[in-house]
Amino acid sequence: MNGLRRKILAVFAVMVCAGCSQTAALAPVGGAELGNLRYAVNDVLLEKGIEILVAPVCSGTGADIECAGETTDNEAITGSATSDDASTVEVKVGTDVLYSGSVQDVLDRNSTVGAP
Repeated sequence: MNGLRRKILAVFAVMVCAGCSQTAALAPVGGAELGNLRYAVNDVLLEKGIEILVAPVCSGTGADIECAGETTDNEAITGSATSDDASTVEVKVGTDVLYSGSVQDVLDRNSTVGAP
């Protein structure tokens, strides 16, 4: 009976550990505002035909979200939330402002690309 208990506990421990590693893999995912801002920055770059060497990486929350990347011409790509709720963004390449406005407008404009 003791051997059966050990086997059951071992199987249970493996299942719990597998669940923990899957949960840990999800931990880095940010909130909707971070993801939306990142998608908007990338969409603006694609709309403007910017050749990207390093895709912008975004971090922060609310008005403190900043995104940074690099073009193939070694120019800095920056995206910054311009409102407390990260609903507006400013996207620059070097010192040139490519877009300043609503995140949702960019997402809506690009949500149907490639759709039938």
